[in-house]
Amino acid sequence: MIEAQGGTAIRQPLLEIVPPADPAPFEAALAALETFDLVVFVSPTALDLAFAQLGRGWPAGIPVAVVGPGSAARARELGATTVISPPAQHDSEGLLQEAGMQRLAGRRVLLVRGDGGREILPDALVQRGAALTVVAAYRRTAPDLDDAGLARLLDAGVDAVLVSSSEAAAKLYALAGGAARERLQSLLYFAPHPRIVAALHEHGATRVVHCAGGDAATLASLCHHFADLQP
Repeated sequence: MIEAQGGTAIRQPLLEIVPPADPAPFEAALAALETFDLVVFVSPTALDLAFAQLGRGWPAGIPVAVVGPGSAARARELGATTVISPPAQHDSEGLLQEAGMQRLAGRRVLLVRGDGGREILPDALVQRGAALTVVAAYRRTAPDLDDAGLARLLDAGVDAVLVSSSEAAAKLYALAGGAARERLQSLLYFAPHPRIVAALHEHGATRVVHCAGGDAATLASLCHHFADLQP
């Protein structure tokens, strides 16, 4: 989408998605999908991996809860008919405000996520009385990128950096030492969530634009910013 607007997109993953250390709980939960009253996916990756592993249509009558608009559209595309998704605040806190996430006492809820992560969502579901099962669909590992590789990326010229998670921000700065870290701190960043903005500030970045979530909204923020710089 950036390139379609005339920009150059330098793709550099900061997290690599690999299978969970033990895939058995994930596979068992999907095999017993019809026994759950609600399935929550914390990321687009969790959603896609679950549907790929399932290998069949989504069971009728089982609601799907997701955090972002992209995941909601993807869930419907894959066959889910009832999708719970926050219209504005695209995070766990926003999802927990939705009506379909309130009366969960005695309800069997499956939470599909990566290995580890924030505990606010599972803790809240348990507090609301849900019989919760949490399974990992994947693990996050660091890609093969060292300080020298990072320097080569920066030497190519970077006008802006789009960071899609606070964990990715931490990985980026963990790679850099000395002069490379100072170069990172001087760059312009676009971040689609206040938590990512805060993480970048913690690492010393001073120019961070908080943009709306979703690919289209993020692209609009980029285009608007650079259009304002045109003579």
